[in-house]
Amino acid sequence: MNEGRQRKPRTSLSQRILIGLLSGILTGLFLGEYAAHLAVIGQAYIGLLQMSILPYMVASLMGGIGSLGYEKARKLAITGGIVLIGSWIIAFLIVFVMPLAFPKVEAGSFFSPSMVETPKVDFIDLYIPVNPFKSLARTIVPASAVFSVIFGVALIGNKNKKPLLDVLTTTQETLSRMAMMVIQLSPIGIFAIAANAAGTLSIADIGRLQVYIVTFIVATLILTFWILPGLTALLTPFTFRTILQSSRPALITGFATGNLFIVLPMLIEQAKELFESQKLRTRDTEQFLTVLVPASFNFPNIGKLVTLLFVLFAGWFAGKEIPLSDYPMFSTLGLFTLFGGVDLALPFLLDQMRVPSDLYQLYVVTGVINGWFATLLAVMNLYTFTLIATAAATGSLVFHWNRLVRFGLFSVIVMGVAIAGSRIALSFLMHKQDIQQATIMQMRIDDPVEAIVHRKIPPSGPPHPVSLPAMDQIIDRGVLRIGYNPANLPFSFFNQAGELVGYDIAMYHRLARDLGIKLEFIPWNYKTLVGQLRSGQFHLAAGGLLVNPKRLAKVAYSRPYMTVTLAIVVPDYMRNDFPSWKEVKGAGLKLGIPGKTFAEELEQTIEGINLIKLKSYEEFFQGKRPELDGVVISAEAGSAWTTIRPEYSVVVPAPHLSSPIAIATAFHNQALLEFIDDWLILEKTNGNLEQLYNTWILGKGVEKKEPRWSILHNVLHWVE
Repeated sequence: MNEGRQRKPRTSLSQRILIGLLSGILTGLFLGEYAAHLAVIGQAYIGLLQMSILPYMVASLMGGIGSLGYEKARKLAITGGIVLIGSWIIAFLIVFVMPLAFPKVEAGSFFSPSMVETPKVDFIDLYIPVNPFKSLARTIVPASAVFSVIFGVALIGNKNKKPLLDVLTTTQETLSRMAMMVIQLSPIGIFAIAANAAGTLSIADIGRLQVYIVTFIVATLILTFWILPGLTALLTPFTFRTILQSSRPALITGFATGNLFIVLPMLIEQAKELFESQKLRTRDTEQFLTVLVPASFNFPNIGKLVTLLFVLFAGWFAGKEIPLSDYPMFSTLGLFTLFGGVDLALPFLLDQMRVPSDLYQLYVVTGVINGWFATLLAVMNLYTFTLIATAAATGSLVFHWNRLVRFGLFSVIVMGVAIAGSRIALSFLMHKQDIQQATIMQMRIDDPVEAIVHRKIPPSGPPHPVSLPAMDQIIDRGVLRIGYNPANLPFSFFNQAGELVGYDIAMYHRLARDLGIKLEFIPWNYKTLVGQLRSGQFHLAAGGLLVNPKRLAKVAYSRPYMTVTLAIVVPDYMRNDFPSWKEVKGAGLKLGIPGKTFAEELEQTIEGINLIKLKSYEEFFQGKRPELDGVVISAEAGSAWTTIRPEYSVVVPAPHLSSPIAIATAFHNQALLEFIDDWLILEKTNGNLEQLYNTWILGKGVEKKEPRWSILHNVLHWVE
């Protein structure tokens, strides 16, 4: 009865993955930030995939290399190495031409609210398997691969290797089946990942980085869907169409998860099936495929190499474009540092190319989008590399020089059109949108009290000390007078709207609000501070005042409300040159420092340091003292300055020198001092000081982000 009824064709895995991806994106757009709850499903899916990948790689490398003879292993190493170097050359050519798409505009300045630390990577731990079991347990992929390769090479000459090879083959097949079983869950896992990303990714973040994002995506798409499969089709027996079709499940999975590692078994199986379809599958191809895929994973792929485009973008963005003469050094450094990962390579290269390393924060913002497309390209790179290298090692490689030349010329035309189109589009967009990021200069004080702000220092008062009123008298009069330093970021300064703001200023607004009184702010500098306090021009002093013995002899201090670390600020390219104060002295740097007392104490602490007195830090940061190499400052204050001057960087030399910051007042007013001490204890207990620290020192919440747009909220208005 059912014989005449035709069965509906079952959807393929790649189709179901694509459906899951599109459904996830739509779900994320519908739910908005509520889609974040689906992240746990995506994490569980990736965890299940990763479960068998590392053991699979180890078994594949050991068994694959061990089953070879020395001649085959040598042939594989030579052909694989040639193809790998060829792919690197293609990647660098793309990286070098894509900056032609950057529109010609005046370079803006990118500001970061926090100091960037260069990641430290232990290359010995990363690549040398001192303890192979530890490397496996900690998922250190390069070290595990090195151990597996050496084990496999040693196994080649073992006469009694067959029993072990049988075990490794069985283990590999079992782990491959495990991975393929989990991959059947891909539509569900990718649905959750896509929904979370679509529901939580900030569109505002994308807008600022449109130039880099657009050029990066254009480069990855051309490489993924034209250059790599087209070149492979010309050099192997496989057609362009079959290469794209067979790689589709791995491409979609890699793109959606942003994880290349988890598609390794899928790539091997797809490559085997492709050779099978052309009746080219032999024992040699089996062996080569199982070795090449996991082995090549540990080398920088084209997906990683194209991320180096960010360094060229950062130079354009900061108005410090990298000259062509530096490209050879840039290529060499980029390739070798990528062995340690993108997060190591990019800050290092920014330093070496003398581009403000604060701009690395731009790259971090693009992490999700970059991850998708970089992994997409890496999957195609790994797949096509394996096909070409295996074909070369097994004698299946073909050369059609006329077709190769035509393909090269057409690829140049494709790149030219893509670059020209991107440049035109980006030039239009750049005139429509400001891409500069919010900085500390845009910060304001929440719920301020009524305050009078004087801009000029009043004439000197009486030379003898006076007694200040107690807090109850100040409350009766309704005004608390505060002395402030006009340019001491992040403690007291004027923002771009001309308002007096900062950590200390916000703290005094909070105090005045608690007491129900007004504020009056009076400026001071390091020469007049003590005299103004003694003469009673203001009750308390603001501005991140460091406590030191000489100042203690002149004014009274409250209990410390913060501890800061002594640092220097130098041009960005010098940020790694001074790991200790000994190197600072040895280099003979001319360092500016405001305040005579601070300078004298530092000269006693670090003998031989070359200090030059400044009126304020503004002199240095505004370029008025070109003879200076840097300034001595706290790391906290220096970080705030570098958010508006990203061409400088904060260095904290060893040994670390710390100093407390406190509120200053005149002597002979113990009652006022005791009140401030008690109030600071209360503010610390209720978390207000921590909140101020997070805002003004760490820069949390510098940019006020609107709730993520969603159909549920913005269209249907079902939730508030």
